[in-house]
Amino acid sequence: MSSAEKRAKSAPRFKADPWCLIEEGFSRETQSVSETLFAQANGYLGTRGTFEDAVERGVSSVEGTFLNGVYLREEIHYDESAYGFATHNNKMILVPDGKAFRLTAEGEELTQGESELEAQARSLDMKTGLLERSSLWRPKAGGTLEVKVRRFVSMARPGLMAIEYSLVSHGFEGGVVLETGLDAGYGGTNRGGDPRAGALSIRDCLEGAQADRTADVQYVGHKVHGSEHLVGAAYCLDGVGGKAATHAVQGAQWREHLSFSLGKGDSVTLIKYVGYCDGPFSDAKDLKARLQADISDARALGFDALLDEHKRVFADFWAAADIQVDAGAEVQQGVRFNLFHLFQSAGKDGNRALSAKGLTGAGYDGHYFWDTEIYAVPFFVFSRPEVALALLEYRISTLDKARERARTMAHKRGALFPWRTIGGEECSSYFPAGTGQYHINAAVAYAAIQYVAVTGDEGFWQSGGAELLFETARIWMDLGHFNARKGGRFCITEVTGPDEYTAMADNNLYTNAMAQHHLREAAALAADLKARTPEVFASVCAEIDLDEEEFTSWSDAAERMYLPYDEERGIYEQCDGFLDKPEWDFENTPAENYPLLLHYHPLVIYRHQVLKQPDVVLAQTLLSDRFSREDKMRNLAYYEPRTTHDSTLSVCIYAVANAEVGDKAKALEFFEETYRMDIDNRHGNTHYGVHMACMAGSWMSMTYGFAGMRFAHGTLSFAPYLPDGWNGYKFMVTVRGRRLGVSVAAEGTRYELLSGENFSFEHCGQAVTLGYGESQTLTA
Repeated sequence: MSSAEKRAKSAPRFKADPWCLIEEGFSRETQSVSETLFAQANGYLGTRGTFEDAVERGVSSVEGTFLNGVYLREEIHYDESAYGFATHNNKMILVPDGKAFRLTAEGEELTQGESELEAQARSLDMKTGLLERSSLWRPKAGGTLEVKVRRFVSMARPGLMAIEYSLVSHGFEGGVVLETGLDAGYGGTNRGGDPRAGALSIRDCLEGAQADRTADVQYVGHKVHGSEHLVGAAYCLDGVGGKAATHAVQGAQWREHLSFSLGKGDSVTLIKYVGYCDGPFSDAKDLKARLQADISDARALGFDALLDEHKRVFADFWAAADIQVDAGAEVQQGVRFNLFHLFQSAGKDGNRALSAKGLTGAGYDGHYFWDTEIYAVPFFVFSRPEVALALLEYRISTLDKARERARTMAHKRGALFPWRTIGGEECSSYFPAGTGQYHINAAVAYAAIQYVAVTGDEGFWQSGGAELLFETARIWMDLGHFNARKGGRFCITEVTGPDEYTAMADNNLYTNAMAQHHLREAAALAADLKARTPEVFASVCAEIDLDEEEFTSWSDAAERMYLPYDEERGIYEQCDGFLDKPEWDFENTPAENYPLLLHYHPLVIYRHQVLKQPDVVLAQTLLSDRFSREDKMRNLAYYEPRTTHDSTLSVCIYAVANAEVGDKAKALEFFEETYRMDIDNRHGNTHYGVHMACMAGSWMSMTYGFAGMRFAHGTLSFAPYLPDGWNGYKFMVTVRGRRLGVSVAAEGTRYELLSGENFSFEHCGQAVTLGYGESQTLTA
């Protein structure tokens, strides 16, 4: 069986619905993938889309409830270590699960995969974030029991999940027992030899349970193992009525046991409110009291009212971020699914960010990467800028940790952000493809610069942004040098670019080009602050001991940055010596040997001209105005055939790059790999969690790619076209408080200013100005 056939077998099958993900029945083969896809979150709390019922023994089912930014800090053990290696890993923990309901009818338990079901369907409504399920169970005692469940993770109340569980008897008569509560003892996952997986068990995460029951609210507090940090969980039930109820504690489970009888046509509905919090263990008493009060308040408000306020948050999101695609329901479903999960998982309070897998699974241990700044932040900048700001504020909050890492790496000044982290420290134990990726500093800077340019929020620089930009810029001056052998050019040696199949290189094109952008913008900001707000400028300089000489050196380094270029081929070289390496033998590489990182020693890969993901092509996409069209075409033609796309960060960038140079067929081909990456489980590892960067990449493919959207030098511009076979697509962008609607169809592109004052932009080089409510249709 080929790799593609294996992936197809592990992919659930869904009806092509534009707003819903609908799954019928129960699939043993794809259960863990479905649990990822049906996950619900709000940026703080996330829970996998597992069934409320037990699952047949032997079926791959992975439970998981997570709190974004709450992690276990564990020592990294090396058989051979060296100075400066990362010392500790941050691992997103499992917290008590409150979704499970154990239903028995006349002593028989409802078990997915074993029990006789006449029908079953689950539906995740992306418009509202509501997960609904209906099951028709035929117990051995006769008749049928209908189970109906609605649940959501509240977008309006970060720590809250609400579940409505209903039973209806269709001919069944007899005793029913329903159990539900909190489970702090469920199992987890293991890596199985795949470094992208997460190894997790709740028993390794939490310790020292302290329980308290007040006014029918059951609270359980745990310490995070090896720390003084508390995780609190609580729940209460509504609708118990006259049913016989007992409370029990068994091991690491706190449960309500409800016994009652059902006759033909009888029904019963229970509402369960589950809440979470975290904080210093020293605040345990106050945290518990607040959480118990929050649960009581939720119960007083009721399920439907809570759902209404939750829906309003989603309505606001879609009003700014929706993309409508008239190219078949599968495309529409895939694009909306991606935007839905991005919004669900992104941190929104400045204290937590967006992990590579969001809050859908334990892959990569829940770590944050540079994916956030380069792939996800642009989506939020142009749709929900307050979320983009929160993600940048998280980086500001970890500046001190970045300064510590810089000192460890022998930099006397500045801040060096980690390749993978949660709490701010470097967590990568493999430094060539981890710490070596200094371009993370440029990614954070790029996102900050883009945020201010698009939103006009100059106050960001005064609220920690300038300090972030300046401290990260300092690293380049200490890392690089003016090289006489390169004609006095500024060179950066021994770094790894985005392409992890070429490590520890000199003058990586992407790194040098992004560092150049970073240094130029940092120097320009310093000059601007000095001229416009000298008191703010003086304060920042005093805070980090910055002087005029440093700003001058930044400008000088940017001006003289070495960007390796091969005159013979007319392409930018990925790094010094890259073109001297032998070619990878793609023709004789078996399909099952991809991704290469799981089948070849790193040194074998490093010795060849083979890319995991775009490097030069990523640079020319992000810094579009710095490269000529001819160079872009030649770079693309050279590097794409040598790229394996083993990373899901890859195909969206090639979609944008091909669209920019006019290869519409290839652009569409690469886009096809983005919008259903997880729904179709195209990389065969969605059970670990979704691929957040690829999800954001589907947005980039459409806006940066098909619509040719760019924002440079303060001007928004478009060069849109309609992909072959499509009837049209629509999206919105928000720039400096103005929301612009863009509708692309065969007859032309219609622009409409949906909110804000007069707004000017460019269409295919033509200047356009619209007032509020005005629209204009233009052709190329």
